Amino acid sequence: KIKHVYNSEFKPYVVFVKPPRIEELRLTRRRAKFVCDEDSKQVRMFSEEDFEDIIDQAEMLDSQYGHLFDTVIVNGDIAVAFRELKAVLEKMNESEDQWVPASWMRSTPTKAWRSCSSLTGWI
Repeated sequence: KIKHVYNSEFKPYVVFVKPPRIEELRLTRRRAKFVCDEDSKQVRMFSEEDFEDIIDQAEMLDSQYGHLFDTVIVNGDIAVAFRELKAVLEKMNESEDQWVPASWMRSTPTKAWRSCSSLTGWI
């Protein structure tokens, strides 16, 4: 799905939050529980198969889409990963460089654009 957000109109900043090595994943998630299904309230512990699936999916995403990732954060310690993500977002917020699709730029305002004059400070 990540390839669909990259097009001539959008250039997203992509952060890949990847799992730690399987040994660390086993240690840090052994008591963690998760909801099995969005429609269900069933909760269960991670199994060895779940850990292997997590690692396999992360490796597949990295091999297929790694060239699209702007930042990779390893989620070994959730507090550390959160601080790293927060720092990335703060750095992006402070950046003077902003990217907007060329189609948003117009030499003369259209009627619809003029009617949205309250948005000019935002854009």
